Amino acid sequence: MLFSSNRLFSSIALCLGLFLGGLTSAQAQSNVTLTGKINNPVSDSVLLELYTVPASYSGESHTVALSKNGEFTITAPVKEPLLGELVHGSESVILFLQPGDNLDVRANANDFLNTVKMKGEGFEENSYLLEFELKFEEEEDYQVLPDNIHKREKEFLLFLEERRQDQRKFLEKFLKEHQTSEAFKNYAKAQIEFSYANDRLTYVDIRKRVGDLPPKLSPDYYDFLNQVDLNMPGAVRNQAYLDFLNNYFQFKALQAKPANLERDYYPTLYAMAKQELKGTARDMMMARILSQAFRFGYVPDTDAMYLDFQKEAKDANFISYIQDQYKQFRRVGLGSTAPAFTLLSAEGDSVSLSSFKNKMVYLGFWRTHCGICTVDQQAYKYFAEQLAEKDVVLLQVSVGEDLNTWKKNVAQKKYPGIHLYAPDLSAKILKDYDVKSFPAYFLIAPDGTLISTNARRPGHAEGAREIAAAIDQYHKSAKK
Repeated sequence: MLFSSNRLFSSIALCLGLFLGGLTSAQAQSNVTLTGKINNPVSDSVLLELYTVPASYSGESHTVALSKNGEFTITAPVKEPLLGELVHGSESVILFLQPGDNLDVRANANDFLNTVKMKGEGFEENSYLLEFELKFEEEEDYQVLPDNIHKREKEFLLFLEERRQDQRKFLEKFLKEHQTSEAFKNYAKAQIEFSYANDRLTYVDIRKRVGDLPPKLSPDYYDFLNQVDLNMPGAVRNQAYLDFLNNYFQFKALQAKPANLERDYYPTLYAMAKQELKGTARDMMMARILSQAFRFGYVPDTDAMYLDFQKEAKDANFISYIQDQYKQFRRVGLGSTAPAFTLLSAEGDSVSLSSFKNKMVYLGFWRTHCGICTVDQQAYKYFAEQLAEKDVVLLQVSVGEDLNTWKKNVAQKKYPGIHLYAPDLSAKILKDYDVKSFPAYFLIAPDGTLISTNARRPGHAEGAREIAAAIDQYHKSAKK
């Protein structure tokens, strides 16, 4: 399961301070100023996004109103070279911004990318990025999709190498004709090398996704990974580099085949990134993995990684980012104790989770007017029969239905398991289990910890088989 490579037009928005009035020389050197004009505007504003914390995928944005004739001015703090994105409507242009840049950007909203004109301090670097994109990211001959992915290994590698050589020559010609900073040179080189590496690494996965048969690879196909400089200078802010790292560590984690992939996946990624990366790249990738683990990982292991990160990380931006992520997303999850509850049953008595101590519990949440929920309820009897030998308690919580109607339906349809009632979406149990959509299913171990926060649905073709396998895996691990 590898991430696909994307152009860097993601909607990451980070706050920019707008300074009005005069600036001292020192202040000007720690800021960038963007002026410009949008002809035939489609909205009354422009947005500048700064990617101040690479791979963070969160933040704030700053919007500036256009004047009556479409002009704008933005002054923003920039203390080191980074990427920004100037956005108008649904169109945008990527900018490489350095302290002291004073860049004028003009475009026609009817054909934004093809009409962008720039001048001023920072013009050379950003003209290169624009020309590079138009040549290598807009022309189909240089794209993996839709046609080149169908090539066999030898022809595909030839395509990648020819593209890389064309890109290198394009950069070399530019550098001979323009004076640029070392930071930009490194950034541009990283764009080329990691685009190549990422497209080669994801070749098999993308072919599968477009419906091709998996290619027969040479035994040494992945040997190129040993030659990739994971700590290449200037790569940290490059999207191609981030795409590659995501796919590289996922590839290695799957190759490592941990005993319990669901539980050990994020710790495996984290340990690899910690060992193989250095400096800012190391902090960036460990933070990226932790952010995902907060949402989807095994809670005890995630907490352990979080404590380790506090000791290991050096970059204050990533430390602050992860602390905020931990506060925001630390939740009920794999390995945490299932929240206690007591609810009314269809039989008219009160039922508590604690009543099933030392029992495996399959807990579901559903609503009457949910189409998938209806499918699951229709499959529930067969699901229960398949799990009969596993001694699992089936608890189903109906949310928001009229109480009397619900009791009548449960009695008439004779659904298996124990049916419980939550009056509406404000019910405490929904908040405790962080249920935001329906249906939702959880698997709770006999010791009260959560084995799965996204258990297979009863209506899924492999639902009962996968739940049975998870139960067997738990009992197998408990005996060790």
